[in-house]
Amino acid sequence: MTFPRPQTVAGVLPAGLVLAALLAAALLPTAGAHAEPARVANGPAPADGTRDLELTELWRRGGLEDEDVIFGLITAVRTDADGTVYVLDSQLSEIKVFTPDGELSEILGREGDGPGEFRGPADMALLPDGTLGVLQAFPGRVVRLNRDGTEAGKWTLGDPAAGAFYIMRGLKTGGDVVVAGGTQQHIDQSQGLVRRETFLSSLGADGLRDVTYSSRTFELKFQELRFDEKDIVDGADQRYDVGPDGRVVVAIPRNGYEVSVFAPDGTLERVFTREYDPWVRDARAEGIWRRIMEGIQAQQPGQAPVSWEQTEPDVENVRVAADGRTWILTSRGMWTPPAGVFARYDVFSPAGNFVEQVDVRCEGDPTSDVLIWAGPDRVLRVTGFWGAILSRFGGGAGAGDDETEAEPMSIVCYEYR
Repeated sequence: MTFPRPQTVAGVLPAGLVLAALLAAALLPTAGAHAEPARVANGPAPADGTRDLELTELWRRGGLEDEDVIFGLITAVRTDADGTVYVLDSQLSEIKVFTPDGELSEILGREGDGPGEFRGPADMALLPDGTLGVLQAFPGRVVRLNRDGTEAGKWTLGDPAAGAFYIMRGLKTGGDVVVAGGTQQHIDQSQGLVRRETFLSSLGADGLRDVTYSSRTFELKFQELRFDEKDIVDGADQRYDVGPDGRVVVAIPRNGYEVSVFAPDGTLERVFTREYDPWVRDARAEGIWRRIMEGIQAQQPGQAPVSWEQTEPDVENVRVAADGRTWILTSRGMWTPPAGVFARYDVFSPAGNFVEQVDVRCEGDPTSDVLIWAGPDRVLRVTGFWGAILSRFGGGAGAGDDETEAEPMSIVCYEYR
């Protein structure tokens, strides 16, 4: 499961928006008249072997023992230069703000359409101008908040009255670059079809799409609807990050370990690969996706057929560190790490060379919990994420049919060096 999925899986939205939020296809690179990019082909093993990264717990909030903090569905966590932690709750439509030592200091935003309000937020970013950008999935917009919670303005993507609307899934920043991922959709009633473009683009100062790094346009016919995981759930907008220099790093193919590096102006500068065989889903992974897809089917009229993949995406998550190195969480690194390891990351140099693997050691289950790298020396573990997602599809605490009721979500803040 690709980690920006926690930000955009159907459970974060009201039932009526489930299909709209999930419809996204794998993105393909936009062609450009630029010089041929550098290409780096890596073998299956890193040059410098594997090292451990021990995480030191600083504090935890939420869960059964914390009566003061209750989470609904956490979809994004960010930290600022002062160490303040911002936790986006998609179910409650709010941002809980914690001090560096874990004290709840304030709550920003609320559900609604008024100033400083939003519904079903999918993601959040600290914008270059110092405001908080909250990405609303549908209708697609960015609600900009000052740090005191007052609204600093809205960036509205598209005009539903004109017959086109945006369904957004990801928002990230690096340097002065803001990059958003989602889908532009146009319904043609006369032809009985939906024309859709899935994209990964930077946003200009006006909040409108500027440079497109990846795009694909296709059509869905009303009379031939079917819901395939690869077409409506998977997407490169869940496998990207923006480096501190504004470069956009994205794994476009679902099963094909290939990572593209774009300059802020859209120039494809580098493509690096690694020898890797797709991981065939085990019973637990298959059960999670069966339940998600059947949940989508149950919420749509007509019970259109659904299907899901036998393999996981090769690249589950992309992270660009402050030193410019790219950390890749693979399917095996997430689902079958070595004993005692929460997750194993492949680490590539800025030039695209496979230099090492890093075993992140902390408690928890990587197929239930997720790690969010929230700053230069902070990482937060969100517990019970997939159980929360499945419960919104009518499932239980996990992939198995006999799991007990899930505990309330919590966050655990760690320090690393």
